[in-house]
Amino acid sequence: MLYLIVGLVLLGIGSNFAGKIFEKIKLPSLLGMILLGMILGPGIFNLIPEIIIRYSSFIKDMALITVLFIGGLGISLNQIKKIGKPAILLSSVPAILEGFTVGFLSMKFLNFTFIQGGILGFIIAAVSPAVLIPAMVNLIMEKRGEEKAIPQLLLVGASADDTIAITLFTTFISLYFSKVSENNISIFQQILNIPISIFISIIVGIILGKISKIFLEKIKNIYLKTIFIFLLCLSMRQIEKIYHIDLYNSLLSIMILGFYIRNFCGDGYKEILEKLNKIWKIGKLYLFSLVGMAINPNVIGNYFYIGILILSISLTVRSIGVLISLIGTELNYKERIFCVIAYLPKATVQSAKAGIPLEMGIVGGEIMQGLAILSVIVTAPIGAILIEATKKKLLEQKREEAII
Repeated sequence: MLYLIVGLVLLGIGSNFAGKIFEKIKLPSLLGMILLGMILGPGIFNLIPEIIIRYSSFIKDMALITVLFIGGLGISLNQIKKIGKPAILLSSVPAILEGFTVGFLSMKFLNFTFIQGGILGFIIAAVSPAVLIPAMVNLIMEKRGEEKAIPQLLLVGASADDTIAITLFTTFISLYFSKVSENNISIFQQILNIPISIFISIIVGIILGKISKIFLEKIKNIYLKTIFIFLLCLSMRQIEKIYHIDLYNSLLSIMILGFYIRNFCGDGYKEILEKLNKIWKIGKLYLFSLVGMAINPNVIGNYFYIGILILSISLTVRSIGVLISLIGTELNYKERIFCVIAYLPKATVQSAKAGIPLEMGIVGGEIMQGLAILSVIVTAPIGAILIEATKKKLLEQKREEAII
């Protein structure tokens, strides 16, 4: 345990230092943290102790649930009324269009079957919560895009986007093995799982919000309140991962829990927000560096150029999907362009799912792993840089008192 603690302290110091260096050269600090993790991780120099790698998923979860709950605290009821329909479209249209685009391109350029292409397509199609959510939380803090609830729109859309992409990924894997074993599965039932999963996740968040309200009213110490909320969120995440619940997205439930507490539990949420912001300042050092450790550039192999071509086309189609989702909204052309940019980064899902097809013995699994990792290496830095570089030019800053 001492070895783990010392290793984490050193990693945190190194991650903070790398972030500061990138800030000095006018680049997002998260890029320095990701790069540090990639260099020190198994993909390059392999200098990270095995015990940290073993606990990396749990540590990333702690950081991710913190920033996602903070994001939920940044959404008001009035904003939900503004973003309802476009958030639903953003959660589905871009991911579905991109996933099937990658699938069809894989058939042409990689000689994949449609099912193999679908597996790869819906690994790549998910937007990265690790990159997008912290960026949107920063925008809420800066009051940029608040008048039209743009950060909140992207937060809600991205949370459900992952559910759709992962569900379709597992659906295509099921189709692959059903074909191999000549067993029939219900595609309709698999697709129906998507709205059911989103609905169940929202209901769980609301129910836990009602329960939390009772406890928060009884607990007087702000530190105990914060610990209670943190442990509740962590429990939701671990239950999903341990029991592999297909019809439940803990990340969406956590954001809904934050939304409920912000809107129905009085002004006490502000104190919780203040404490969680302090936790996030430390948590982000580990979230981004550990995401970097999962990136292995060596697996890209001989598919770099064809991968760049596929990604260029698929991201173009994804961007069209974002613009389609925003039809009928009050957003001007600058704000729509920003939404397109914010939906580019990939990291978390791709790093976690890239190796699964290969591990399961799916034909072409090594190619899928390489292209999924390539999508992270290309889009995570480009997306993060563009979000930071364009936010002041494309989004107006609200002058009134901050919402949170």
